[in-house]
Amino acid sequence: MKLFITGGTGFVGSYVVDDLERDFQIVMPVRTPQKIGKRTENVHIIDFSENLSRLIKEHKPDIVINLLGILNENRKKGVTFQKVHVEFVREIVEGAIEAGVQKIIHISALGADINSKSMYAQTKAEGERIVKNSGIDYVILRPSIILGKGQKLFEDLKKFSFLTPIIFAPKGKVQPVHIEDVVETIRKAVENIELKNTVIELCGNRIVSYKELFEFALSYIGKKRAVIEMPSSFFWAMIPIFRLFPDPPITEDQLYLLEKDNICSGKLPTQKDVLGKVRNPFKI
Repeated sequence: MKLFITGGTGFVGSYVVDDLERDFQIVMPVRTPQKIGKRTENVHIIDFSENLSRLIKEHKPDIVINLLGILNENRKKGVTFQKVHVEFVREIVEGAIEAGVQKIIHISALGADINSKSMYAQTKAEGERIVKNSGIDYVILRPSIILGKGQKLFEDLKKFSFLTPIIFAPKGKVQPVHIEDVVETIRKAVENIELKNTVIELCGNRIVSYKELFEFALSYIGKKRAVIEMPSSFFWAMIPIFRLFPDPPITEDQLYLLEKDNICSGKLPTQKDVLGKVRNPFKI
């Protein structure tokens, strides 16, 4: 079986490719080959082209796994939520239809909502709509924050812990998921032809505050810092200062996301329905 994997060099993508390359042929478009670790002969690296439709038609995979996603826009470089979460998905679907792809496995996000004030959530929901309307079998995964080695949160907190003895956490609840639960669910979606046309929420077995999450992350990276929970009004007041950072600690779009807790709805299947288990996301 041949898989076409977009976003294979990212945090989630590297785990997914590590797992699947043992058993499947993988075609992986890449912009920066230096980000690729050692791979088996089953992985065929090709130059990333923003014409993803053409690449899919050319390589004719059985399954497409789309892991492309961004947390922040870089408008100077033309990297926007609309481009990555909508336009690229539309190209993938167009190519998949013409290539006769059997299934699309698409990583969305918990909280994807076309009516959200957050462009991240809006565009994630629009990407889902395009996949659902493709006429191709699909599995859409909506993860909460994913915990595992390489998670950007750890690097961000490490960086800010050098600048301040206090870390501020927004109010709200989150239900992190273990990276291996995400990877294993994707594998099940690849291997099980009966697993199709469904949306699966991916959450761990604990709901925690962002303060608790930050405290765990600081402990994981070996940093002792006070974590203080602050209301959204505090972060809104800090936005003009945060804009001065090349990589802001929080953006306006993320504050809109924080208006809702990042937890499973209880209305959709979860990885427990697929895997029969849920890993502890805080054991990584």
